[in-house]
Amino acid sequence: MIAVPHQKRDPEIHKDVRAELSSQQDDGNASVEITVHQGVVHMTGLVESYAQKWAIDRAVRGIVGVKGFRDHLHVRPPEAAAPDDRQIERAANRALRWDARVPRGLRAAVSGGVLRLSGAVERFRQREAAEEAVRNLMGVRDIVNEIALLPAAPPAHLTQEVEAALRRRLGPGSRVISVTAAQGVVTLRGLVPRFALLGQIERAVWSIPGITRIDNQLEVG
Repeated sequence: MIAVPHQKRDPEIHKDVRAELSSQQDDGNASVEITVHQGVVHMTGLVESYAQKWAIDRAVRGIVGVKGFRDHLHVRPPEAAAPDDRQIERAANRALRWDARVPRGLRAAVSGGVLRLSGAVERFRQREAAEEAVRNLMGVRDIVNEIALLPAAPPAHLTQEVEAALRRRLGPGSRVISVTAAQGVVTLRGLVPRFALLGQIERAVWSIPGITRIDNQLEVG
């Protein structure tokens, strides 16, 4: 069952976010500025890698009381260690080829440190695996995942399939979520107690083949 936390005030959330970043023991976090307004965390500043930016995102989303996250961080790799676009691109395509979770046919292209993934896969988890394969490469400033999902026939009772997947992941707490589905598009509505649950819920829904889009209207309260 989903436990409802007590309502945290902004100063408490700010303190928890700063403590979470400090626990990562990464000097690059020193240039990150944090503000919190009505439970929504705003971050500005510079980090040294996309992997660090992603780790900060995950850390903030897991903190109790956070209702939203606005990421205005910019990646600026150390000049002495930064590879050029061609080097990053070769490394990225090599990583895609060597990752057993990633199907053949996907490609990476890099311009200005921004890495774009292209191709098509049958499962959403394969799309995620491709991004994971290149996330930690040096010099990457951002990742744009343009990998398409191949159309598949959705289950006849898609709404029931989604509800069952949510029950498996969330237990009785899934009852707070309203699900409607039509032609591969799933709409989620309801109120959840923690911001981190939004990502868990979407991953549960994406595990079902035949879904082409999620309209996530869930709110954190």
